[in-house]
Parts: sequence; C-alpha cells; structure tokens
Amino acid sequence: MNRQNLLGEQEITKRMILVTGAGGKTGRTLIKALSKVESVCAFVHREAHISILKSLGAEKVIVGDMHDEAAIRSAMQDVRSVYHICPNMNHHEAAIGKLLIDTAREVGVEHFVYHSVLHPHIEKMPHHWQKMRVEEMIFESGLPFTILQPAPYMQNLLAGWKSIVEDGILRVPYSVNSKFSFVDLEDIAEAAKIMLTEPNHTNATYELAGTQPMSHVEAAKILSRVLNQDIHAEKEEIRDWRLRAERRPEGAQSKRDEYAVETLVKMFDYYDKWGLAGNPNLLRWILKREPCSINSFMDRAMKEHDMVE
Repeated sequence: MNRQNLLGEQEITKRMILVTGAGGKTGRTLIKALSKVESVCAFVHREAHISILKSLGAEKVIVGDMHDEAAIRSAMQDVRSVYHICPNMNHHEAAIGKLLIDTAREVGVEHFVYHSVLHPHIEKMPHHWQKMRVEEMIFESGLPFTILQPAPYMQNLLAGWKSIVEDGILRVPYSVNSKFSFVDLEDIAEAAKIMLTEPNHTNATYELAGTQPMSHVEAAKILSRVLNQDIHAEKEEIRDWRLRAERRPEGAQSKRDEYAVETLVKMFDYYDKWGLAGNPNLLRWILKREPCSINSFMDRAMKEHDMVE
C-alpha cells in the first residue's frame, strides 16, 4: 500500500462519527440518517442490537457499558465527532456525561453533540435536571459542542396503539388539556445530521420543537381523521399507570426500574400542571423547510402500519 492510499484511509477513518446509546429508537433513526453521508460507529449495550444497526448503515458497532472508561476510550479512537444519547431515565446520567466529556477531550474529539431535552432547567423533573448538569459540564469542557433540546416525540403518541385502534382511546397519565409541542424523530435525525456535517453549528444550543403547543384532545381529533374512527383523549390515573408499570413477570424490579418509574411519575405530575411547550421557528430555520406536522406524521404512521399489516 502506498503512502497516499494510507493517508486517504486514515482521513476516511478520522471522519467517523460515534453515536452512543445507539440501540434505542433515537439512535437507530439517527444512524439511518447519518450513515447515508458519513461513516458511523454505533455504541450499544447489547449484542442483539448489532445486526439491526448494521442493516441501518452503521460501519462499526461496539458493544460496551457507558460506565466503562476503557470501552468508551476504545470507541472514541479515530472518531471526529460524538453524538451522545444517554439511556432514557438513567439515574447516572450526570456521571456518564462526565466520563464521555472527559474522554472526548482527552482523545481529541473535534465536536461533541449532546442529545438533551426541551427545557432541561426544570428541577421538578429529575431527568431534565440531570441533563442540565451535563450541559453545564459541556460548557466548561472547552470542547466545540452543539446541544439539541428536542420536544416530546410524535412517535410517543403511538405508544398505546392497541388502545387507540381497538378502544378509540388516546390514554395519557396527565391532563389531556395540557399543552405540548411535539417533534418528529425523523426531523430530529435530519437536524442532527446537519449539525454534524455542516459548518457554523458549534458552541450552540438549539430547542427543537415541530409544532405549536397543542393538547392531547387536539391530537385525538387528528387521529380520528386519519383512522376514520372516533378517538378521544382520556386521562389515566397515576395509581393505575403505576400498577401497570410495576407489574413484572418475575415480581421484582431493579433499582434502575424503580428510579425510572418514580422519575416518570414526577414528569407526569409536571405535565399535568404545565405541559411542555416550545416553538417550531428554530427547527424550521435549521431544516430550511416546515417541520413535520402532526397531520403529516399520523398519515405517514398509518401508511407504515398498513404496510406492516
């Protein structure tokens, strides 16, 4: 191999982007979008994720633990940029964030992108508050950074799909009149791709909402039109939600599960009182088009469901 070819291969390798927490729905959607334009390395916790991430375009898939400094350091070798997604509702998010940030700085990562949340400043929601702590560490790291703060995903509206289509109920464990801004996960992935592949987005924090604030009552009306059946929004009492969440076949919960349940209960209590509202102007500017609307998302989701059926 001549020196020119060797340098070319090194340059290609150095262009790789590492996506942590790549096994979840956010990571998978991001891998699919990014792999079309860049070499992507996916960091996951389970070997079962390898085949699906490879099929979505990941060039490399590394299985490891985000608490393992050696595994993180190994994953960051020959990486230009990191897109960090912490596992959802993780009690150790601040500690994991510190490890990722410190390691990225030590190995010379050129761009650190953090997947945060809309309004991380809300202390009443512990997972939001932890993300704010990570953002603070990023500010003090000296790393060129971009922070994305997405609104609740439109995809989450379909979590109770069986209840929606069989019972005609869009059920949530908080007031159906609380106002939320939603965002399509595919729009988030496109925005992340722009952050990671285009200039002039470092040292910036972006709130990413796709819609003006709306209630679940309004969302149910849109579902009614798409499904051509009567759908209404209904509040599930927290005690009933908790009973379902805590019901496990083995009759026991891990401490992480317990933390997640309690954190979600606090989130629902906040949502019940105040919702979570944002503004789509910034995402519109980033995408250079209108963000996906709830109507368009529901139409697409219905077509995808029909294809699966």
